[in-house]
Amino acid sequence: MPFIPCLTASTPGNPVERALHTVNSALVFWFFAFLITGPKNSHATTALLALSLVTLPATLRIWPRVWARSAPWLIGLSVYCVYQIAYRLIDGGLEARIDPPVRYLGAIPILFYLARYGFNINALWAGMVAGSLIGGVAGAQEVWLEGAQRAGAGHHPIAYGSVLALLSMILLYGATIFRETTWRVTLSAAAIVGLTGVLLSGTRGLYPALAVCMAFIGYRVLQRAGVSSKAMMLATACTVLAVTAAASRVPSVQQRFEETRGEYAQIRMGNLETSFGHRLQMWHAGLQLISQRPLFGLGPDVSRRAIAARDFMIEHRYNPAVLTAYDHLHNLYINETATLGLAGLAALAGLLYGAIGRTSHPLRGAIVIALAIILIEGLSETVLNHHRMMMAFVILVTLLRAQLANEAIAARNLTPSALASPSASDGAEGRIQAGSRAHP
Repeated sequence: MPFIPCLTASTPGNPVERALHTVNSALVFWFFAFLITGPKNSHATTALLALSLVTLPATLRIWPRVWARSAPWLIGLSVYCVYQIAYRLIDGGLEARIDPPVRYLGAIPILFYLARYGFNINALWAGMVAGSLIGGVAGAQEVWLEGAQRAGAGHHPIAYGSVLALLSMILLYGATIFRETTWRVTLSAAAIVGLTGVLLSGTRGLYPALAVCMAFIGYRVLQRAGVSSKAMMLATACTVLAVTAAASRVPSVQQRFEETRGEYAQIRMGNLETSFGHRLQMWHAGLQLISQRPLFGLGPDVSRRAIAARDFMIEHRYNPAVLTAYDHLHNLYINETATLGLAGLAALAGLLYGAIGRTSHPLRGAIVIALAIILIEGLSETVLNHHRMMMAFVILVTLLRAQLANEAIAARNLTPSALASPSASDGAEGRIQAGSRAHP
């Protein structure tokens, strides 16, 4: 198995800790199983946050171990959320909507709590399997039985496709690192069902992201098999091309390719009143908005943005209504900079770097998959503006970081009192790193 499930970092025989471990595992499963089809604000994260606050005095005793493994993530998440909250309050006053970044900050006490009391890592994998299956089947039902043009499972197709792509590609990666055949087959089957839903969503911005993720997975498989670098690159390229060719035969994908080809032809003729044409208008206008207030941006108010860019839109014979028809600029980097300035873009960069900083295989592979989807899809979509996608990313990284810290703590069966010692923490550090490398 890619991770070593451990009961807890403290006394395994304690009934309360055993009970918390079981509850934590159930909540982790619940979160991912109903990530797509459940309520927008998951009750699972609310329950985990409540437990983390109740047990805060005990969990804070292990802060050296958690900090040693997760400092980049704790700093990146904190800076990103605090900047978002401060900006919104300054820009919009007490009526500003600050609840999203406040909820993301809740991942910090959850990280400490799960590092202290643990959870079964298999619950994470099982939850992602369930979520991918439920989401994929729900999308297929919409398209094949209900006649919908694009799958969305009751949500916007882009948001649906993004979250489902995250689950399915991580499952596909997991299938390559598990030793047990049962788990490999289960994860692969769930990934295929999930990817079917992704293709049915018609989210074009995900196609290159999926190709990159598959290339990464294929490369890692060949690398572990001892294949030479040149052979790995050739085999990976051939695999990606073969999968792309097969996917292009899917009717919904064919339709989206034809739409893209038609939109490109319209753009060449000077017609920008298409989906992609609107994106080009927004990107050009967004760059102009950035030049007006590069450091701190114009803020999240859509009408303010439209007013600031109106003359520019008219001058270039663009449609001014495009900027008010959407609440974002359909590019993660342009939108973040135009809205929150270069300072906001730096905070975003810190968040994404924090997710992968100080990690090791196999934890790193799952996070690489998540980052690839966010960064590549972000070229045509403000993917982290979708609450479910942002929450999925934050909770996923938090859980993996907590598992890594929990394993480090359990490596020498340290007691909470011993964990306060920096020397004890250093001893566990070497053990967890060695343990991580020992697994395929």
